[in-house]
Formats: sequence, structure tokens, C-alpha cells
Amino acid sequence: MDAIFKLLSLTLFLGLVSQAYGECSLKDISIKQYKTSSWAHGMPVWSVNITNNCICTQSQLKLNCKGFQTYLSVDPEILGDPSNDECLVNQGEPIYYAKPLNFAYAWDPKFPFQPIYSKIACS
Repeated sequence: MDAIFKLLSLTLFLGLVSQAYGECSLKDISIKQYKTSSWAHGMPVWSVNITNNCICTQSQLKLNCKGFQTYLSVDPEILGDPSNDECLVNQGEPIYYAKPLNFAYAWDPKFPFQPIYSKIACS
């Protein structure tokens, strides 16, 4: 009887864990921006931190970049050039849990980056 209880408990636990993995969404992508003390062409430099806060990887992440401008060059491996008002992040490669991507740009005001698409993969 004790073995059956342990098996049921383990099954319930694994079911809850797998359900949590399936609940990832774009809301798990955090985009934080910090104004640095640097300036470029009279514009403040912003440091951008993109983090996946879900245990599942998210790839093919696209941000709304309509109207995005900068006086600094941004590494295209981190933030691709806007195409159809979208920017591909990390060249479409996976963004792993709690491993942020960073880039900087110079403009005023701060640009309101918003995630618009990602492909979620849980293993």
C-alpha cells in the first residue's frame, strides 16, 4: 500500500511539473532597460537586458521594432535589423532560462521594445 501511495505521489508531482513547463508564453520574456551614464551624438545610451524567465527555451524571438532608431551600432547577432517592423533576437537561436542577452543603443526617448513572437520548446 505504501508503494502505491509513493507511485501516485510521484505521478502527481511529475504531472504538475510537466504542466508548469507547458505554461510558458511571451509574458515570460522580460525586457529591462537602464539609462547608462554614457552619451552618443547627444543622445543617452540605454542598456537593454532580454531574459527568458521560463524553464523552457524560447527561440525565433521577435520584437516589435517599428520606429526603432539608434546612433550606436547594435550587434546584429543579438538584435537583427528591423524587417517588416520586427527584429529577430539572437539570430533566432534559443534563449535559455535566466541567461540574459544584452545590447545598448543611443536614442531619446527610450524605445518600448515588446515581444511579438517566439517558439517555445520544453524538453
